Amino acid sequence: MHNLYTKFVKILEICKQFSENLVNESGNVPRRGPVPKFSDLEVVALSLTAEAESIDSEKRLFDYKLQEYKDHIPNLISRR
Repeated sequence: MHNLYTKFVKILEICKQFSENLVNESGNVPRRGPVPKFSDLEVVALSLTAEAESIDSEKRLFDYKLQEYKDHIPNLISRR
């Protein structure tokens, strides 16, 4: 399983199972203010996926790895 997106989707599903009553329907911890495009669960899943892939640098993750998958993860935040 060398596909980063495949691992991300599987880890996201596991995160959803463990947090079913802690987050709202969009995957965010309930709070006031604007709803983020990239949900809290997606942030956690992306972080766990990077750890599983031994990617310890956010720069490497965003600059090199995620460029391949930006079409698959449309809500991915920009680091600019």
